[in-house]
Amino acid sequence: MNELALGIGISSLTFLKPSEKDMLKKNLDNIKDLALLSIDDISNIIKRNLKTTLWKPQEIEKYTENCLKIMEVYNINVCFIEDKEYPSLLKEIFDPPFMIFWRGNIECVHKKSVALVGTRKASAQGLKIAFDIAKNVAANGFTVISGLALGIDGAAHKGAISARVDNDNIKKHGATCAVLACGVENLYPTSHRKLGGTIIEKGGCILSEYPPDSKPQKWCFPARNRIISGLSSVVAVIEAPKGSGALITADFAIEQGRELVFHTFGANSNKPELTESKKMDINQYVSDGAPIIKNADELIKIINLR
Repeated sequence: MNELALGIGISSLTFLKPSEKDMLKKNLDNIKDLALLSIDDISNIIKRNLKTTLWKPQEIEKYTENCLKIMEVYNINVCFIEDKEYPSLLKEIFDPPFMIFWRGNIECVHKKSVALVGTRKASAQGLKIAFDIAKNVAANGFTVISGLALGIDGAAHKGAISARVDNDNIKKHGATCAVLACGVENLYPTSHRKLGGTIIEKGGCILSEYPPDSKPQKWCFPARNRIISGLSSVVAVIEAPKGSGALITADFAIEQGRELVFHTFGANSNKPELTESKKMDINQYVSDGAPIIKNADELIKIINLR
């Protein structure tokens, strides 16, 4: 319990990098030790000069106690990077999360996984493509990773759940994991709370690097995207305009050595369903070797090669 409370307290220090959080944890024994530190003390331990007003040592013990209560109420699990529950693929990325918190079945992210991502303002055809591809991918035993956002993310999760997988003659729902930019008790956006609950109920997982009671902040979403790609062997962008967060995930996929693919629908400028602003600017990605896929079968072939 001492290690868990300390880890939760450290994980709340958003001004620290994951590697710095780990360094701090190795130098302390419990949450009371953390509460005694000044910002200069933390600077000395991590060997970086910190200038922040975010550190409130007088509140950290109460904060951690509240987090532990939330974890109990929502059945939230947690692990450190050195624990066996921590996904092995995620350990490979630059600055992997210091801790991960989850609800549901963590085993689904230990299977070969594919990220399906795209714009929140998806076209009707883009939503159908995401749903159908996710359903087929999940039916073949792969886990679908996405971010529970409106648009393509939500369609991907719904498609995966709708799949039926034959496991030892028992039909189960397809596996999917939603990675959040906030605490896992806070199923965000609120319009997808029911979907998040269904993911858990049907054997999937809700996962985050942020401790309970963490609210979704704008800067958290790009950081979240590195986890979506980090958990996946392949990242497939279904439909995304310039500047979309999905293209941030695409960039992380390249950085992390993941296979990056684009669906032909989002890339095809002749589609009447897409306005000019929704045509993906993927020329650079494609020229760098990113394949364009037409259907789930082509994506599954790529997943099987990884």
